[in-house]
Amino acid sequence: MNSPLLSLQGLSKTFENGTTAIDGLDLDVKAGEFLSILGPSGCGKSTILRLISGLEEPTGGEIIRSGREEVGFVFQEPTLLPWASVFENVYWPLKVKGVSRRDAKDRVEEVLEMVGLTRFRQHMPSELSGGMKMRVSIARALVTKPKLLLMDEPFAALDEITRNKLNDDLLDLKAAHDWTIVFVTHSVYESVFLSSRIVVMAAHPGRIIHEMSLNADYPRSQEYRMQAQYAGYCREAVEALEQAMGRRPALSA
Repeated sequence: MNSPLLSLQGLSKTFENGTTAIDGLDLDVKAGEFLSILGPSGCGKSTILRLISGLEEPTGGEIIRSGREEVGFVFQEPTLLPWASVFENVYWPLKVKGVSRRDAKDRVEEVLEMVGLTRFRQHMPSELSGGMKMRVSIARALVTKPKLLLMDEPFAALDEITRNKLNDDLLDLKAAHDWTIVFVTHSVYESVFLSSRIVVMAAHPGRIIHEMSLNADYPRSQEYRMQAQYAGYCREAVEALEQAMGRRPALSA
């Protein structure tokens, strides 16, 4: 938990239209942690993930990596291939890498089992619920065996019951496979349930205004959501968000 997997140093991103998404951002991502990035719309949360993944290039600063670990990316929308089965959707990243279907079969079956979709392998996306589509998206990100998993509001469009179930399942999977996760969300309650650390961002330009470590043991359950410790962390995160939106003065150290 103490060694940085990657370090964002003085990172900036200005788009061609002149919008500065983030400016001079410093952030270490520690190996094995569950780091949530919390903040209002337009504060650069998703931009950070896209910079880490290489989908965008920074206009300033640098990203220092400890190695060349495979990175998995789960987007807010599942973006599944509508003409392909669940199996074929999960196989797709390996197909792009030139791995034959025969050689990929066991790995695809393994991740389908991880996310509870083995018996739906031949279903089409149109036959799946929203939660099941997101499970396919997660499996597709996991099939390359990443050590770093980037998740951009993956459960935002789901109902609360499905969202809570996927939160539980995600923590179970992380515990079993020792991933490092960087998770973007608007939800205080989700971030406090999942995270070992939260950074809160403000916008215009995007910058970190508050950081909090959550000293709550894993595994976490519904009982944790009922504890005073959970409520206290939620209160701190809400106050930081209100500061981010200019509704209250800075939190005391």
